[in-house]
Amino acid sequence: MKTTKLEQTIDAARRRTATGPLLRCAILLLLLLSAGAVRADEELDFGLEAHRLHQIRISGQQSFSENELKALLHIEEPDWRRPLAVPTYKPHLVATQLRILRTYYRNRGFHQAQVALDSVIVEEGEGDVLHISIAEGARTMIAAVKFTGNEPLVEERLRQVMILLEGLPAPADLNAFGGDIYSVRDLYRAETFLDAVVVPSMTVVPDTTSGGFLADVLYTIRPGRAYRVRNIDLAGNTNTRDILLRREMLVGAGEPLRWRRVEDSRRQLLATSLFRDVTISPADVDTAAGLADLRVHVVERRPAYYELGVGVGSVERIRALAAWGHNNLWGTGRRLQVRGRGSWNVEDVVGNHINFDKGQVNYRGDISYVNPRLWHSRYSFDVTVYLQRETRGESALNQHSHGLNLGTTWRTGRRITHTTYLGVKITNPDIHPWAPDSLKARFDELGTEVSQVRSANYALYIDNRDDLFRPTAGSYAIGTFKVAGGPLGGDFDFFKWSAALHHYRRPPLGGVLALRIMAGGARPFAGSLDLGAEGVPYDDRFFAGGASTVRGYRHNSLGPQVADQDELDRLNYTSDVLLPDNPARGGNYLLLTNLEWRFPLPLLKRWHFSSVLFCEGGNVWANLSEVRMRAFRFNAQPGEPTDPGSTKAWDYRWSYGTGLRLETPFGPVRVDVGIPLKRVRYVGQDKDVKDPSVYWHFSLGYPF
Repeated sequence: MKTTKLEQTIDAARRRTATGPLLRCAILLLLLLSAGAVRADEELDFGLEAHRLHQIRISGQQSFSENELKALLHIEEPDWRRPLAVPTYKPHLVATQLRILRTYYRNRGFHQAQVALDSVIVEEGEGDVLHISIAEGARTMIAAVKFTGNEPLVEERLRQVMILLEGLPAPADLNAFGGDIYSVRDLYRAETFLDAVVVPSMTVVPDTTSGGFLADVLYTIRPGRAYRVRNIDLAGNTNTRDILLRREMLVGAGEPLRWRRVEDSRRQLLATSLFRDVTISPADVDTAAGLADLRVHVVERRPAYYELGVGVGSVERIRALAAWGHNNLWGTGRRLQVRGRGSWNVEDVVGNHINFDKGQVNYRGDISYVNPRLWHSRYSFDVTVYLQRETRGESALNQHSHGLNLGTTWRTGRRITHTTYLGVKITNPDIHPWAPDSLKARFDELGTEVSQVRSANYALYIDNRDDLFRPTAGSYAIGTFKVAGGPLGGDFDFFKWSAALHHYRRPPLGGVLALRIMAGGARPFAGSLDLGAEGVPYDDRFFAGGASTVRGYRHNSLGPQVADQDELDRLNYTSDVLLPDNPARGGNYLLLTNLEWRFPLPLLKRWHFSSVLFCEGGNVWANLSEVRMRAFRFNAQPGEPTDPGSTKAWDYRWSYGTGLRLETPFGPVRVDVGIPLKRVRYVGQDKDVKDPSVYWHFSLGYPF
């Protein structure tokens, strides 16, 4: 049926009328959903945004300081050490911080402690101030600690390893006794009871005398079965013989399975440096018979290695190192190493500065062989052959030497090492090419010849540091003793000893406080006794001054000089006056004291920069009679050499200063500036100079 144009227009109007409300309803629905989604997002985001933090104020605490409690929180206030940091916090995480404080109190005896956020005040332009209140409540103390089922171990032995005993606060959570539980279980495991179970319980009653509470702690112990080793199975040692692993094990088949000896065996295997990882675990446990296998699985290192390195310093301007070694010859753990080191040495020659192009080549080459278990004993067999050339600018000498050391090393504890060896050293001294002509003439007059020193040496190392390369706590003690000549022969007869103590601790201000005290002495005997102080050869004398001893002075410049008596007489000087252009001769007695505070730099810590403040002193003396109380005065002026108040050769030299450190995988690169407290005035026939008021040192590694 054919429609007219009028009818078509009416139908279109009807469709628009019908679809209009539908369109409007759809648009309205979309708007409502969008608004709902926005409101939902706002509700989810409420409290999640970070707020700026201005201050945390804690009130109500009596037993702990506010700073101690703030240190527990994971949110920090503004700090002058972080001037660019803007502290923030998230309000929804504040409850977590309150629980941290409450747990801290509960585990220290305050079982009813309450911690609440009282208010948050907004300081305009500064941030939020959080007000936290604490109600400590009464404290619960441990009144008695008892044991049941602890046989065969006696109660006194258990108490020796425990911390939470009578008189200490009682934690509210039994999990806080975990440290003592572990220590007690470790005792039983050391006595072959691998399945020992230790369960604590606690009874709390009011304390009528103090108003607090008293807790009785009972440990119920079930030791279980004692175990013995059935077999030891080895795995992972493809390049290492089984006998090497078995000789490091401190337990064997058929022996009681004492777990502490198993852990010591693991440490010994790691100490061989042959393995990246070692795991020892019980396997095929027979609980009825009390037998278990030990499965030892090792992850081997690559036995062969090489090293290449370069470096710079204020004395050794350029140095290079190359080494090759093998730590597991024929799978036996025997080691062979070839090492070479060379440097371009540019140092002052008896105080006279030389340019870079006048430097000297120094080198040292070593070939070492070590059998760590001679005849499967605890003693090693060590052989080292070496060749070296060393520049001694402070003494205007170049030392050419070569030698052989033959000895052994053994341990008497995890941290105690002994070393003893026989040594032969042949030295051929030569005058430095840039030494003053007067010294060259004197060297020719003396006609110094090649000398040989044959010696027996012993060293003791007691290492209680927490880290061998970057210690922050503990101590390190070294003692050495050397006898040369006598029945061993050689050109010199003398004995020499030294002792050093290094101590490290973390001070309240942060960082590490490092202390070193070192003393040593050498004395001729027999055929060398008539030579006096000169009876100890140059290479075996003590030296002080420089980047690793007393940083306010030149390298090895302290102590007595090689002085011409005629020169002293012409100048009317005594031998305790230091002269220009006279070489240091070293001393037969040494004393060093060093104190250094190592701390990170707040703004540069992320780039591994740190700093130090140090104060140190030291000197060497030819004879013990030269050490006098007046030498330890803290200050002396570089006055007239004949003035008794001026600095003398026997003066104990003090200095202080600071430095910058850049931590690297090879140790810290350090720049130190030392300020001497006792400067010397050197007056000769044609010179009148003083020690510099500031001395710079550039080196690698810690000074001690």
